[in-house]
Formats: sequence, structure tokens, C-alpha cells
Amino acid sequence: MKRLMLSTLLLLITLRSCHGQCSNVSSSFRTNLKTLLDLLNKTAPLRNGFYETSVGNKSDQVYGVVQCKANISSNDCANCLKSYTESSDGCPESTGMATLSTFCTMKFSDENFFGVWDNFSSASFGDNGLDNPLVFSKGYLMMQGLASTVPDQPLMYQATDVDVGEDGKRYGLAQCSRDLSKLNCQNCLEDRLVNYRSFVENRTGWEILGISCSMWYSNVSGAYSPGVTAFTPSQSLLPPGSPTVTSGAQRGNGGRGIYANICIVIITFTGLLAIHAFKMS
Repeated sequence: MKRLMLSTLLLLITLRSCHGQCSNVSSSFRTNLKTLLDLLNKTAPLRNGFYETSVGNKSDQVYGVVQCKANISSNDCANCLKSYTESSDGCPESTGMATLSTFCTMKFSDENFFGVWDNFSSASFGDNGLDNPLVFSKGYLMMQGLASTVPDQPLMYQATDVDVGEDGKRYGLAQCSRDLSKLNCQNCLEDRLVNYRSFVENRTGWEILGISCSMWYSNVSGAYSPGVTAFTPSQSLLPPGSPTVTSGAQRGNGGRGIYANICIVIITFTGLLAIHAFKMS
């Protein structure tokens, strides 16, 4: 049943180039990576959709973290994470990769990144028309409120809504990776809103996805639960002429600067393009 990945685009980002780096990966690292991915995929659905761990020692050590959207079932979480493992064949021996989708995220690296705010993110909006600017302002204010309250939630996740009068309600969800501090969680969410406001402005449905934090906004109740298609994504801010696989540095606003040489692999599950703007440090 194709409930989970409906309207989802999977974006795979390797922290190192897929070309020239793979041959330097030791057999011990590959073994540790396989063990790590198995642990992440099996454990996260049993621990409220989040798990971080490392496997190995010294040069062969690999660190990983996965997180599922907090309002999906453990089965849907497991299926989403499984799709990452099955989709990583394009660069199976990379030393690092970050993946984004509507319902789960995953990152592994040969560097310890736990607790560090990862600036890579993406945004998309639907083709359901535009909102009255006054309505959008109320919805945006709601999302700003989430940015300040989510860090204090037990799972660093919160959903809310706001009454916008004749146009009904607008619904918002926000979530941070639970390895972040409260301050980094808030800063991450606020940064996403500031940097993508012009892209999603006056849209009735949009999502901003990231390894460290994500946000969802819609005029449909429960739009981002499995089995519900909130919108058919339409617009793109990817570099002009971007092929399915491309290389190079893209727009960013600070951070660790570990994405100077990347390989981007875009995989669609249903033919619906769902990630359209992205940035990285």
C-alpha cells in the first residue's frame, strides 16, 4: 500500500563526492556502516522515531542519526527508513550521506556531528493557489510561535492550528532532531522560516525539510499524515537545468561548510516532485 511515500521526493546528499572517494573506504568501514544502518532502521521505530549511535573505532568509526515525523506510526517509520537503505546504491561506499523526505530523515558520517546544527534544508509548496496575504500572515505568526515552543516539548515536536476567519483554519507542525539543544532547535526553526519566507509566502500548503529541523504548513487538517496528499508540488528553485545527478556547491548561509563537494541523487517514488528549493552550508 503506497500510503507513506505519496507525494514524497527523496533527496540523497553525500558529504563527500561519490567519485574518487569510494575507493578509499575500508572494508571495516563498510562493515560498520552496514551494522549502523541496520541498527538505525530497526531501533528508531521502537524509540518514538528517533535514534542516534555510532559503530567502530578511530578511522573506521561511523556516526548516524535517523528521525521519523512524530505523528506517523512505527510501521510507516520503518518503511520510510528502509527506503533510504534501498535507495543508497548510487554511492554505496560514501563516507557520509544525508537524506530528506516528508516522513523521515537520515544522516551518517565518518565525523561526529551529534548535537551540531546541520544547515542543509529544502522547501516545497503546492499548486493549490494563493492565500490572502492577511491569512498567510496569521499562519506565519503561528509557525513563528511553534519555533519558540517546540524546543520545550518532550519529543521536540508540536502541532497546532489557527482560526483565520472565513477561510477556515491553517495547520502547522514543527519538529527538531532530538540530539539538538533547545537553543539550537529554536535557532534552526527560526532560520528556516526567515530563509524560506519569500519562497513559501502566501502559499496554502508548504513544507521545509532539514536534517536538524522541519516544518509543515497546510490549509487541510492532518494533511501531512500518511495517506493524505496535501498538495501536488509545482514550483522549483533547483539550479536551472539540474539533471538527476549533479555536482557542485549550492546556496548556503554558514554552518560547518562540509558540503563543498557533493553528489545529489534525486529519486521520485510517485512521479511527484516534492523538494524544490534547497540550501546547504
